[in-house]
Amino acid sequence: MSLYPASFLPHTAPTLMSPSFLHSLDTRWALIAAAFALGFHYTQKSKKFPLPPGPRGLPFVGNILDVPSGEIWLQFARLGEVWGDISSLTMFGQTMVIVNSLKVAEDLLDTRGTNFSDRPVIPMGGELIGFNNSLSLCQYGERVRTERKLFHQLLGTHASIKNLAPLVSSEVHKLLQNLVLNPAGIMDEIGRRTGAMALRIAYGYHIVEGPESDPYLEAFETSVNNFGSTTTPGAFLIDIIPALRYWPEWLPGGGFHTTARVWGKQLHDTIDSGLEYVKSQLAMGTAEPSFASGLLEEGKHSDYLIKWAAASIQAGGSDTTAAQLKGFLLAMILYPDVQVAAQKELDAVIGSDRLPDSSDRAQLPYVDALCKEVLRWHISAPTGVPHRTREDFIYDRGGESKPMLIPKDSFVIPNIWKMTHDSERYANPMVFDPTRFIATASKPVEVDPTRMCFGFGRRICPGKLLGDTALFMACSAMLAVFNISKGREDGELVEPRVGQTTGTNPFQFVTCCGHP
Repeated sequence: MSLYPASFLPHTAPTLMSPSFLHSLDTRWALIAAAFALGFHYTQKSKKFPLPPGPRGLPFVGNILDVPSGEIWLQFARLGEVWGDISSLTMFGQTMVIVNSLKVAEDLLDTRGTNFSDRPVIPMGGELIGFNNSLSLCQYGERVRTERKLFHQLLGTHASIKNLAPLVSSEVHKLLQNLVLNPAGIMDEIGRRTGAMALRIAYGYHIVEGPESDPYLEAFETSVNNFGSTTTPGAFLIDIIPALRYWPEWLPGGGFHTTARVWGKQLHDTIDSGLEYVKSQLAMGTAEPSFASGLLEEGKHSDYLIKWAAASIQAGGSDTTAAQLKGFLLAMILYPDVQVAAQKELDAVIGSDRLPDSSDRAQLPYVDALCKEVLRWHISAPTGVPHRTREDFIYDRGGESKPMLIPKDSFVIPNIWKMTHDSERYANPMVFDPTRFIATASKPVEVDPTRMCFGFGRRICPGKLLGDTALFMACSAMLAVFNISKGREDGELVEPRVGQTTGTNPFQFVTCCGHP
């Protein structure tokens, strides 16, 4: 994080010859000299090792006019078409490195993960509100290693996922039942059920069923929405100019302090309430086995670690799975032939007397390939969470290009959307085609999207196995029970917008004849 002179802080103006004035004058000259020396140092270094290529910026503000907003993955992909699979932008001295290639992402974030395992420091969402306590924004160190070890025990092996399969199955069945009762509410119901699944795994908490809103689920959803709003690049000016954190709340433009205080209280109240719920259930002897209850009974870890780790399960598990299921539904109405092919396989293997479960996956190669294609075609986090370099790094790709400098504290952004829509790796990448993951005598399978869609290196999603399993169980069950087609509004078919699954419900569900 940048250092800023004390003159940004409120103070009483010193007299011309007072010691404090002379001290502040000396300090300012020292800072100017230090800034000049630092700039000279990097200028000399950049003459030998330039940054990754990118558009020329303006003085001081850099590439502020080139930094995209809205659908940034598409704009980063266009940047890659001009400047190559690794490029850079700078803004107020901050370097952003955009990676559009799976090979480069694995070179940097997997092979050299030690230097690329930190997260950006986000003044508004991270420091002022408190999301830097969450695993996704926490800097790499002992705490991250401990949490990931705990997550691996819960979610990281096929044996552990098999133990969670009955819980996932019960929530999928509730989803199907509620779709029968309220097919028009599919968008809300998907979020409700994936959130319920995550709350049970994290806290052993069962949400209120029926039309009423659930207080715990609602609180966590609010926190997740606030996370998205305050960690989007450039959402708050303080994230671009961190010194503004010292701007008084009572002056024009200081309203972000009020937002940070209100949203920070909401966040911490929500995190605390989850842990207190589990403690109360343990005290009464009624706690359902869960991540938090197991750690509390074990007694080896602090309340701080347990509550933030449990919250990461809820936040990370519900939102991404919901986004992927919405992508699945979109694909089914756009590609009805794929839906028919999957249902034929389900009829042949499962029949109509029961629903598929995770143990059937090996016997359902087309449905398995369909789920892989959902992960590839509709990325839940198109640019992931940026990594941050710990030290200067000289990236030398041999004969491919000249060595380039990735400075310390650079943000490294993997454009996962571009990697999963790369025409060099995927034939007709904009088309939803599960057969790309089924080998034939004439063609091998294409790159498994799980290599990239769950992130990279030491910050790869620890719940990837659970997310993949939940997606398969939900998609296969919906295909077994429903025919999914375009919805109607005022008697007219609703044409879906590709890439957007919010707004008017574009889906219609009809129970398949002969299925439960």
